[in-house]
Amino acid sequence: MTAAHQPLILIAEDDPDDALMLKDAFGEIEHTAVTFLNNGKLLLEHIQELLLNNKFPHLIVIDLNMPVLDGRSVIKILRNNAQTKNIPLIVLSTSKNKDDIDSVMALGADDFYTKPAYFSDLVNITSTITHKWLNI
Repeated sequence: MTAAHQPLILIAEDDPDDALMLKDAFGEIEHTAVTFLNNGKLLLEHIQELLLNNKFPHLIVIDLNMPVLDGRSVIKILRNNAQTKNIPLIVLSTSKNKDDIDSVMALGADDFYTKPAYFSDLVNITSTITHKWLNI
């Protein structure tokens, strides 16, 4: 499946190393229709641009702790917007804190994954996410 025919995944990740690893992990599972934005504000602006062109992201993956606009704020905004409230929203964070997990799930995140230490585990997470939320 070419990138033009794959479901669009948007990822908000401020750490360049984590973004590169995520890009490589999605590449490993041959999913290349992935757009990276390095903070929550840029993510929201990109989504608005897509919506103006009648395009919708199929899945959004966000980090919790980002500059400018953090993951919690992004979740609140997306879940309070009729056009984006049903887009699957996955949190991928370094946090393992139960309070963090519970709070983002209560805000409307669909799933939460802790960033793994090993690349192979990240590939497994990207595979799980695409199978579970995009049925591919």
